[in-house]
Amino acid sequence: MKYLYFILFFTFIKFSFGQDVHFSQFTKDRMNLNPSMIGNFTDNDSRFSIQRKSQWNSVSVPFSSFSSSYEEKNVFYDFNLGIQFLNDKSGDSKLSLNQINLALSKNFNTLNLNNLSLGFLIGFSQKSIDYTELIFEYEEQFLKDNFVYPDVGIGLSYQTLPNKILSYNFGISSFHLNLPNNSFNEDENVKIPVKNNLYFGIKYDYLTNFTIIPEVLYTNQGVSNELLLGSQAEFKLDNIKIIPFTYYRLEDAIILGFGISKDNLTTNISYDINISDLDIASNNRGGFEFSVIFLWQKRKEHINKITEEICPKYL
Repeated sequence: MKYLYFILFFTFIKFSFGQDVHFSQFTKDRMNLNPSMIGNFTDNDSRFSIQRKSQWNSVSVPFSSFSSSYEEKNVFYDFNLGIQFLNDKSGDSKLSLNQINLALSKNFNTLNLNNLSLGFLIGFSQKSIDYTELIFEYEEQFLKDNFVYPDVGIGLSYQTLPNKILSYNFGISSFHLNLPNNSFNEDENVKIPVKNNLYFGIKYDYLTNFTIIPEVLYTNQGVSNELLLGSQAEFKLDNIKIIPFTYYRLEDAIILGFGISKDNLTTNISYDINISDLDIASNNRGGFEFSVIFLWQKRKEHINKITEEICPKYL
C-alpha cells in the first residue's frame, strides 16, 4: 500500500506541474478557453461568473480550483474587456497558484451575418508551496517557496448567427506564448509549455422549446493531449431552462451535469466519474464542480418616441 501512495504522490506532482488548471464545464471558463470569447454574448452588456471544482477527496487532500471573472462589452472603441482571478491548490504541499488575467477582444462582422473575434490575454501569476508537511527520504535543499511570472495568450473564434435553427462556432487559442519559467529553483529553467485549445460547437434548435448543443474540445500542452467531447440540451419550460449535459474526457472521466437558467441567472452542477488508471485508488470518485453565471444590461437603448399628431378632417 505504501508503494501505491508513493506512486500517487509523484503522479499528482507531475499533474500539478505539467498541466494547467482546467474545468470540466469548459465553456463556462471562457477566459481560459479562448480570450476572443470575452464579451461575446447578445442582449446584455456585462457577464459575471464564479466556478469551483474539488477533486481527489477519496485519495488525498482535495485538489481545489476557483475562478471568478467579469466581462463587459464595448468598453472603448468597440473593444471588450475581461478580468479574472484564479486560485488553485493541490495536495499536502498546498501547491498553490494565484493568477490575475486581463483580456481584450474585438468583434468583426463578416458578410453582415457572422462574427469573427480576436482576443489577447496577459496574466500575472504567483505559485507557492509549503514543504513542512512533506517527508523526504533524503534531505532536500529548496531555494524558495514562491515565485511570480507573467503570462501571454491569444485567441480567435468564429460564430454564425445564434438565432438561426442551425448555427456553429469555432475557436482556436494559445497560452504561455512567452514560455514562463516554472521552477522553485532559480538555477533551473523549467519552461511552461505552450497550451493550444481547439474548440468546435453546434447549436441545433430541434424544436421551439428543445435545443441540442454538441461540443468538442481538444487541448495540447507539451507531451499532454486531452480530448473532451459531449453535448448539452436545453428544455424551455415557461420562463425556465433545464440544461442537462454529459461529457467524456478520453480515458479519464465521464462528466454528468445539470443546470437551470431563469432570466439572466444560470447555475450548473456536475460530477466527474473517474475512469483513468487511478480508479483503483479513487473508487471511480472524481469531484464536484459548480458554476454560477449572471448577465445584465447596463446601457438602456434610447427609443425615439414618435408623437402622433391628429390630422384634422375637412368636409
